[in-house]
Amino acid sequence: MKTVVVQSLSATSDLSTAAALGALRLADVPFRGIVEQSLAGVYVVLDERFMYANDTFAAMFGYAREEFIGRHMADCVTPDSVPEVMQNYQRRIGGEVDNIHYFTKGVRKDGQIVHLELHASRVECQGRAALTGVALDVTERVRAQEELRQSRERLRELAQHINAAREGERARMAREVHDVLGGMLTSAKFDLSRILRRTAVPGQEELHGIATDLVLLMQETIDTARAISEELRPASLDLLGLGEALRQWMTQFARRYGVDVRVTLPDQPLPLASAVATQVFRIVQEALTNVARHAHAKTVELEAGADAQAFWLRLRDDGCGIGAKPARHGAMGLFSMTERARDIGAVLDVHDGPEGGTELTLCMALRAKHQGPSA
Repeated sequence: MKTVVVQSLSATSDLSTAAALGALRLADVPFRGIVEQSLAGVYVVLDERFMYANDTFAAMFGYAREEFIGRHMADCVTPDSVPEVMQNYQRRIGGEVDNIHYFTKGVRKDGQIVHLELHASRVECQGRAALTGVALDVTERVRAQEELRQSRERLRELAQHINAAREGERARMAREVHDVLGGMLTSAKFDLSRILRRTAVPGQEELHGIATDLVLLMQETIDTARAISEELRPASLDLLGLGEALRQWMTQFARRYGVDVRVTLPDQPLPLASAVATQVFRIVQEALTNVARHAHAKTVELEAGADAQAFWLRLRDDGCGIGAKPARHGAMGLFSMTERARDIGAVLDVHDGPEGGTELTLCMALRAKHQGPSA
């Protein structure tokens, strides 16, 4: 039996770690046992056939190792995967690349699909070019990713449904407030005006004063009902289009919060369909709400425009900037804006402005379904 004496590195400072390890012969390391017991699949391909596979790799396809050896590569993957698998094989065998890492779909003995992550390299075997590789079964990971994707898609569909239902309900309530409640209040004001006229005589001073106060109160109530109706669904959005609705909303925002506003919009109507215009308007509404709550801005600028290919909108403020505040738990404003933009096929970007403050940009390619006279 050969005795290997390993000298202490501390006693031989001129001996490197690599040299010390070199005293152990490569043949003494049980690599074959490691390969056979590996949890990863290990294989060798020669002349497009599996000439070696450990038990783990064969089991990925539902075979015992003995019956798997000799199978052709193309017989072990789905038909749609064959071109990529064979192309990758030829690239490595031909010396175009030394190794390739990719994913493919294998076919088990019982016909089920197995998702594989492969990493194989070109080697020499029996004097010819061959491949040796390592494989991982990622079927569960792929399945989990697909379930997550489907779950996200269902959540987006739910968000779209909720937004559509909410807009419909807002429009209905706006009509009810404006037409029904507004009509009732106007009738009540008319009757109060009659009482006011009939009490404008000597001896009715007290009743006349009460009627005067009620007429003023009724007018305030009518104005409040109109404001609520506008908040729910601006009439200008349907009657005058997106551009004028944005201009009026910016004016109201300036008056309500004491902020200077600058609005730059084209003279011609923006070429957006009614449903798309509504989503754009709601995105601006939500952004302005965030400015009022968090930005402490003194100036807000709105620009929008469109050509034959695209619509764009930019909203800037000179406040503290979006990066100045940590994200609040439960904050839904940015998420809501992002989902609305996704619904209409637009790209939304919110970031710190180059000169401070926050900048929101919305860009959308125009297609026939986005265009319409109602915008």
